[in-house]
Amino acid sequence: MKMDKLIFTIIILLQLQTVISAKTKFSDRQVATMIPKYFARDHNAPQITRTRVYAENGEKVLHLNIEVNRNRFENQMEYALSAMASVARYASRPFDKFVLIMEPNSRQFDTEKVDAKAKCTIDHFVFKRVKNDRWLKECIRIEKV
Repeated sequence: MKMDKLIFTIIILLQLQTVISAKTKFSDRQVATMIPKYFARDHNAPQITRTRVYAENGEKVLHLNIEVNRNRFENQMEYALSAMASVARYASRPFDKFVLIMEPNSRQFDTEKVDAKAKCTIDHFVFKRVKNDRWLKECIRIEKV
């Protein structure tokens, strides 16, 4: 009888540990609405003009348009991708790709599009598993639009 109670207690404790360590999962719509809230926390964050979640060629895409200041271009690109990675890791179904459209605040510069592999970007910004050089070489592609 005591052995049964002990086994029952161990099973309950193991299940409780699993429930506590599980992270909350959010729908695509919830993830898309969390992005502007993430940007609102930092007054140096770029201005968001559009947030979308869609499927393209069988891949789930998180798309973000931002207005960039050419003086802080590099930092704003990394901030936006970091925000996307931080929020997207809580999606119920993981994203395959991040698309970032950077619209300059001056007509002298071209609009640029950044395609980033979601898993690799999350590993770089959130978990620090991917070094910056490798991330720049293998995980993102920047092109003028």
